[in-house]
Amino acid sequence: MKKKPVILVTCFEPFMGQEKNASQEAVKLLPDEVGGCPIVKRALPVKWFDCVYELDKAIEEVRPWGLLATGQGYPVPPLLIERMGHNIACGPDADFGVDMYEHPIFPNGPAAYFSTFPYRAMHDRLQKENIPVKYSFSAGQNQCNCVTYAALHLAAAKYPALTAGFIHVPMIADGSQEGMMTSEETARALKFCLEEYAKEVDKPVRELDEYRRSL
Repeated sequence: MKKKPVILVTCFEPFMGQEKNASQEAVKLLPDEVGGCPIVKRALPVKWFDCVYELDKAIEEVRPWGLLATGQGYPVPPLLIERMGHNIACGPDADFGVDMYEHPIFPNGPAAYFSTFPYRAMHDRLQKENIPVKYSFSAGQNQCNCVTYAALHLAAAKYPALTAGFIHVPMIADGSQEGMMTSEETARALKFCLEEYAKEVDKPVRELDEYRRSL
């Protein structure tokens, strides 16, 4: 039986003095295989532009079919499924070593890309599981957006078979607010998303003429 292709899952390291990053803690808890697809995990630095370099290196090494990038968002749910990555970097990195001001991530890249992972299936699955989720059309201007845009640009320019997207997860529950999610709950939500991602492997790719007829 032919083994299914790899899905690369990225997260971020702690930053700004935090001991933990919610995305990293949740990704650590993910199984090594979901829906028959091997899951490879990589933590990225919250630094301009080391996160892009490390992302490209991970893709080159792993050669994944799919890429699910994650990052820490707001203190409470919902999970935010990012629909777009924008070609702009603005703000400081983790240790304020570099402070960007409206700088393009890739100077010759387009203004934006739409995510190519199965965002609708993921969204619907999380709703079905009663997990708060929303679409977002801006991942911000810091490293989360940087990785979102970089993943989609690298897919378009260097790894044409790769599909990719980004999900913001809530901060780790610390009792400061009601409704916060534990790392285990966030990992469970991400596993549901990966299950939907894995289902895409077996779906036939439409030919260009078929796609045009569907418009």
